[in-house]
Amino acid sequence: MMLPIAIAFLLAAILGADAAPKAKQADVRKTAQIVTVTGECTKLVRAEGAIEGCKPILMNMNYSTGVSAYWFVTEQTIMSFSGDGARRVEQGPDIVVQAIDRVVSAATTGAVKEEDTKEEAAIGFCRFGDPTIKGSTLECVAHTQAGRYEGSFVADGSPPKLEAFQVNP
Repeated sequence: MMLPIAIAFLLAAILGADAAPKAKQADVRKTAQIVTVTGECTKLVRAEGAIEGCKPILMNMNYSTGVSAYWFVTEQTIMSFSGDGARRVEQGPDIVVQAIDRVVSAATTGAVKEEDTKEEAAIGFCRFGDPTIKGSTLECVAHTQAGRYEGSFVADGSPPKLEAFQVNP
């Protein structure tokens, strides 16, 4: 089940602005793209411990600033691993590794407030393969001052869903 689109737009605006490199702040709220992959979330861990109830969807948000974020979703939380989309390395025909410099955790229940969003500088990576191949994995690992964050997802091979939208200031 997808998140309500209003929450997605709100979080896109919040996370896009917060995750964007400072030199590119002026372009933050223009176009965003969501790529949604279906499958099985096999692990979601934040510094405080494991998070239960990870949904069978993974969202990749691509902002006009060049920031790319991978969203793991539960009933109550979105955990995002983000970094500059240009800082990725192809390790073969089906494997890409992207540098991660930020982890964001946001509440998805009730009225979403800025204080419900926790953002931390991070050092890490997301490694992923072709999501149209059943069994292809996406794994993210990031280290922050608070501790280690991890997310793992296995694609079911269905074609990803692509959406683009405008985010106004």
